[in-house]
Amino acid sequence: MNKRSPRPARDVTDEGSGVPLRVDRIADGPPESAPTLYCTDVEGTELRVTVRDSATATPSETGGWYRFDGVVRSRSLGTELLLPSGDGGVEPLDVPERGTHPPLSELDDPWLIQLGASDDVLAVTVQPRPTGRGAGVRAEDPETFEIGAVCLDYCDGAGDTTVYHREEPDTRDEHLLLEHVAEDISEAAGATLVVRGTDRSPLEMLHARLALAAEGDVVDAGAAEVLDDCFHANLWRVAARAGAGTLDEATGQLDIEVSPVSLDDYDIGVDPADWREDWETDVDSLSGVSDPRDPRMSDRDYATLVERYLTVEDETMESAQLANCLKTYASADVSLLRELVTRGVADQLACPRLAGYRLHRDRSG
Repeated sequence: MNKRSPRPARDVTDEGSGVPLRVDRIADGPPESAPTLYCTDVEGTELRVTVRDSATATPSETGGWYRFDGVVRSRSLGTELLLPSGDGGVEPLDVPERGTHPPLSELDDPWLIQLGASDDVLAVTVQPRPTGRGAGVRAEDPETFEIGAVCLDYCDGAGDTTVYHREEPDTRDEHLLLEHVAEDISEAAGATLVVRGTDRSPLEMLHARLALAAEGDVVDAGAAEVLDDCFHANLWRVAARAGAGTLDEATGQLDIEVSPVSLDDYDIGVDPADWREDWETDVDSLSGVSDPRDPRMSDRDYATLVERYLTVEDETMESAQLANCLKTYASADVSLLRELVTRGVADQLACPRLAGYRLHRDRSG
């Protein structure tokens, strides 16, 4: 009789399952909270296990294998399992037999993508268009924003940056943009999506608007799930771990050149001071510059100018120049993300998973 192979994490159900996992790292949370366990399953899939109850006995040492009983799927965007309070347990386990994950094409409905399914790394930027409903843009409230632009670029530098930008004010134009984005990301299942990350998570914003768009007649139902078929790497940690206040400051310390988009480089037919004069008294969550004459473009400038581009007929404005300015700003962080990945900064200071990508690239080219 053949010995039954250990259950991989992708077979975990909503009802609860037992699965063997190697504990690689233990991240303590706030006082009185349970830790987060960073683990690897028998197929080499890296994932997190969030323990709901601090009273649940969890491993105190790394490197060993354990059987996690009662774990369920997480509904978060990340690769995560949950160990609910009172229903599960963790017991030491002998090293299980190593499994081999099948190709993605052979899986009927893979909710969890195995590490190694793809070596692709995509830099992604998402530029919101505030709707004015509520206090600024909030990723958790998709009614406070629409998507103005999404830019994608493979970090191996094999192709040009793809820039999808709104051209019409009607929400249907946003849905057409999102349809293209969903198609592109669906072709990269198993890849790692790298974002800069701010107080508004780019992928959370994209997920929220894709989910809303899927309720209409343009974007397919379940389109937001394409993001669940990829790994996510948020590089906001680079600044903190480099001892810098912002990511831009960190790149300076790391000898990575970053040039802000300058409004002086574009003859858009309007002076920045004209739309910035009321900023001191107008409360807005988007970042802006303190000096009305500062030529550096900010998220707040983008929000103002994209409205003029989409809705205002002003003969003094140069539409072609303005379009170029908006698209350049929306895609400006793509080259920065690519540099952080290819130089090995991202895996050292933010996402260890990208070390495999860097080593793979070094060996192949």
